[in-house]
Amino acid sequence: MAFTLPDDLAPELYPLAWLAGTWRGYGILTYGETVPEQAVYQEMTFDYDGGPYLRQTTTIWTVDATRSKNLDFEMPGLQGASLLAPAQIWSTETIYWRPVGQEQPDAAETTDDADTKGSGGPLTPVTRLELVSADPAGHVAVWEGWIQGPRAQVGTQAVGRARTAVPVEEMTRMFGLVGGDLMWTQDMAAFGQSEVTTYASGRLGRVDDVNDPAAQPGSALDPAEPEGESSTSSDSSMPASDDAEPNA
Repeated sequence: MAFTLPDDLAPELYPLAWLAGTWRGYGILTYGETVPEQAVYQEMTFDYDGGPYLRQTTTIWTVDATRSKNLDFEMPGLQGASLLAPAQIWSTETIYWRPVGQEQPDAAETTDDADTKGSGGPLTPVTRLELVSADPAGHVAVWEGWIQGPRAQVGTQAVGRARTAVPVEEMTRMFGLVGGDLMWTQDMAAFGQSEVTTYASGRLGRVDDVNDPAAQPGSALDPAEPEGESSTSSDSSMPASDDAEPNA
């Protein structure tokens, strides 16, 4: 379905309009020895209330490895989400995106852009961004960055934390619209590590109807067996061990 510009979107947000809506999909978490590599289910919502800003809410779930199916990491975001059974919330975060001005890109720096290469047309303006974020783990951050067409990149300028929160020194994120899906990555320096390292990535599909059963996570899986009921007809019905890892 083609994307249409919302009627009630503030004009300042037109460069960010492609983000608006709800997205669901899958991704990977990994951070050295601190966070073992694992598949996760993700949901992002970008909404607005008429003001010159977008509000992003992101929630990431671990998955039930005994019910989820293996992923092909080339599959569309919604298809991948349909194969995952969310288990527990890993993290949640609220971010406000605020455009603060535009500038024309240097033609010499955009010769590889698919939107402009050989077109002879005007270059897509670069919109400067300021973001603020907060999460219940005790972190607040101020970000700066840019968005140009279906690509955005932001990085933290300051990260604050509650006294008992895990130290986070720096974070960077990239977003892009690829084949109709929202692709994103996050690198960070945290847990006492000073070097910025890959932490999270995801591929999410736009959800036209959030109540559509086919757009729910795990929609392609067999229904969960009622608690307390299990088949004893074969060894394959035995519960998985506690150290089972999520499917990648």
